[in-house]
Amino acid sequence: MNAIAQEASPVLELQPLPGAQVPALQQTAAVALQPRAAVTPADLLQVAMEAGDKDIERLERLMQMNLRYRELQQQEIKRAEEIAFEAAFVGFTGENIIVPKTKHVDRGRGGSFAQAEFDVACNLIKPALAKHGFGIRHKEEFGSKTETRNGEEVRTPWVWVVCILTHRAGGRDELALDGPADTQSVNSPTQNAQSTCTYLKRQSMLAITGTPTGGEDDEAKHARQQKGEAESEHGEELRAAGRAAALEGMKKLTAWWGSLTDTDRAELSKDFGDMRKAARRADGEAQ
Repeated sequence: MNAIAQEASPVLELQPLPGAQVPALQQTAAVALQPRAAVTPADLLQVAMEAGDKDIERLERLMQMNLRYRELQQQEIKRAEEIAFEAAFVGFTGENIIVPKTKHVDRGRGGSFAQAEFDVACNLIKPALAKHGFGIRHKEEFGSKTETRNGEEVRTPWVWVVCILTHRAGGRDELALDGPADTQSVNSPTQNAQSTCTYLKRQSMLAITGTPTGGEDDEAKHARQQKGEAESEHGEELRAAGRAAALEGMKKLTAWWGSLTDTDRAELSKDFGDMRKAARRADGEAQ
């Protein structure tokens, strides 16, 4: 028995004739497949008002729903801005910027130190911030502030600075610093105020961007050394005063010892015995 080979029948695709009308059923299906816009409380409120709805309670509920809906929208926008801000800031910190201390400051007996300069910090930080979508600026305010000194109120020249860090997606961060104007006698009041302003702008920029300066560990060590030297000098002055009091007898030494602070007495505890012996000798010689 011979097998009969059957060929598949070709599939015919029907194309609508030019100018032919698409059946209404097909039009309805196409419309149904299109995504619908979300209906918001504002839409419901508008429909109710256009329909002449006079139910006050229902309208008030719709208005409250609309306010809450807007609040949630703002929260979502803010959260998205924060996420974009943090993601970009992580990229900025990866630049690993360290601002060198290029300026030497000598304050005489107050000590000398090296510090970073504002223009150097700007040249290093601002391009890297812009690369990751950030902008940075400062607001400055100059005035005076009332302080109490020795029971009296005095007006002190004061400077306020706000550092503002913004991101192109909408997020922002702020840091406010303030302080008294500088008191350098060689400067005019305006120059002293501007000196403090520059300092505050530099410090706020470094702080808000988390940017370190070179040699910060060395600076802390130097500060401790200066403190130790100052304490040593103070101790020597106290010992000299105690020895001078002992030469005038025990009564004078006792009065001097009573005028010291607890910290000073602790500093001189090992020396006080010798001072007492010297005071007794002075009293014996006087007799």
